[in-house]
Amino acid sequence: MRYIGVDLHKTNFVVCFLAADDTQSIETYPLTGDGLSRFKRQLRKVDEVAVEATQNVHYFYDQVKSHVSRVAVVDTYRFGVITKSKKKTDKADASALARFLKLGWLPEVPVPSEQIRTLRQLLQARETLVSMRTKLKNMAHAAFSRNGIALTRAAFASRSSRARLEHRDDLPAADLLVLRACLRQVEQLDSEIKQMEEEVTRHGQALKGLRRLLQVHGLNLLSAVSLLAEVGDIQLFETSKQLVSYAGLATSTKQSSETTRHGGITKRGRKRLRTVCIQAVLAMVNRTETPLMEFYQKKKREKGAGKAICATARKLLTIIFVLLKKELDYWYLEDRLYNRKLRALNVAT
Repeated sequence: MRYIGVDLHKTNFVVCFLAADDTQSIETYPLTGDGLSRFKRQLRKVDEVAVEATQNVHYFYDQVKSHVSRVAVVDTYRFGVITKSKKKTDKADASALARFLKLGWLPEVPVPSEQIRTLRQLLQARETLVSMRTKLKNMAHAAFSRNGIALTRAAFASRSSRARLEHRDDLPAADLLVLRACLRQVEQLDSEIKQMEEEVTRHGQALKGLRRLLQVHGLNLLSAVSLLAEVGDIQLFETSKQLVSYAGLATSTKQSSETTRHGGITKRGRKRLRTVCIQAVLAMVNRTETPLMEFYQKKKREKGAGKAICATARKLLTIIFVLLKKELDYWYLEDRLYNRKLRALNVAT
């Protein structure tokens, strides 16, 4: 049995083969079909492989998982031996991975299913497209601001309102050119974002727990699918605190002797999961009367709106953990709203 550490890059990967007697050899392979084939021929069924979580790690994982007994995907944030090393070379990193794999001291991350991976890729693409659309709207808005014309965000919100902007003639020629270019691109991006959202719904409609999450106020079809995709397998979490920490919504704590200080949220974890929870809370504020909103109002009076939103998002994620883990229905179900969400789901399917 050998312990194999892999330092994975975009174009190649450096491998350390560590034997049971601590002898090691290091080789470099190109990240191509031929390079992967040569590497796989070196593998044995009893070998174990460790590789850091990178952008292309799932591709590498799929290629080698059937040729070895185990592939450990390492959490780069928690494995400080590499990130804080004074000797930061590819060979040293591969060797460290192999040695800590042998000791069983590597912090691993679970490998999501193919369905979850696909959904996360689509959601990431949608997020990027939405960001591009926002930048274009800001650019168009600036064309008016430069000329002393104040517009609200609603002026760019719908197709009909943007169509009216195209016929404005109270701007200089250069700003008109910028405005019309932005409006054309926003129109195209709207179409692409809609198509991306339809694909997200199509791939996520069979996710376990989706109909149960639609019972929760503040979660629509897209945000419910997004939340399930970001959580992945709920059985990986033993407590709600683990899920909250995974989302980066846990409060930071610094303790020294008898002094304990609590700061803001850690923001270390699945950013998109954290964003979905916060947006769900914002969608409920001043729109629903539930114990969750009573909790928000209490925290708002005590600590202000910003901290209250984070605290309520943390509470919401705890509720979602219970719903998914124990397969319970939401206690404060509003039938009219829930049925409307189910009709949207049925239309999508």
